[in-house]
Amino acid sequence: MNNRAGAGARKDPRSAVVLAVGLLAFIAIEAIYLNDFWKRNGESRKANDQLEAANSQIRRHIAELRSATQKIGAIFARLNDGIVRVSGNEGRLPTPARNPNSNPEYDDSKVAKSFREYGFVVKSIQQGRHETSISFEAGSNHLELHRLLPLLAEQENSNAFLFVDKLDLVRPIEIPAFSINPTGLETRLLIRVLTGPK
Repeated sequence: MNNRAGAGARKDPRSAVVLAVGLLAFIAIEAIYLNDFWKRNGESRKANDQLEAANSQIRRHIAELRSATQKIGAIFARLNDGIVRVSGNEGRLPTPARNPNSNPEYDDSKVAKSFREYGFVVKSIQQGRHETSISFEAGSNHLELHRLLPLLAEQENSNAFLFVDKLDLVRPIEIPAFSINPTGLETRLLIRVLTGPK
């Protein structure tokens, strides 16, 4: 009896086929799942790479903005220093007991002081005062041309709001034309500077 039951089990190939089909189906389902998982991981990796590149670009942009902030602050400080600060009602009507053609407040400005250091006589011109600027007149009788040009270049480079409206250079009569000796010229300047409220 036992031999017949064992032979019947061995001779039935259906169970082996069912097992093989089941294993193949399981392997196929697993392969499909792993393939889908691999694709999703690839897409996530690609999205992470794009996000990392965008973050890196944003970090570079932030660093550029921080460096630009320092430059803008320095430029603002430089431009702000170039403005002569005046009180709001100054210059509209002459103050009693004061010469209307002179104003000590303007004469003490940084622009006037820098020209005085080079030997100029500087005075403010009250009638040259407008809503947004004041004018100075500067003169010297002993400044050579080779010293005057660097002075003007330095003053205009140091103050973005300084304008030389008029420049008169007169050679003394006793000096011959085209003299190679250093000659003090009669120099007259009309300078205009931007003003702002105190």
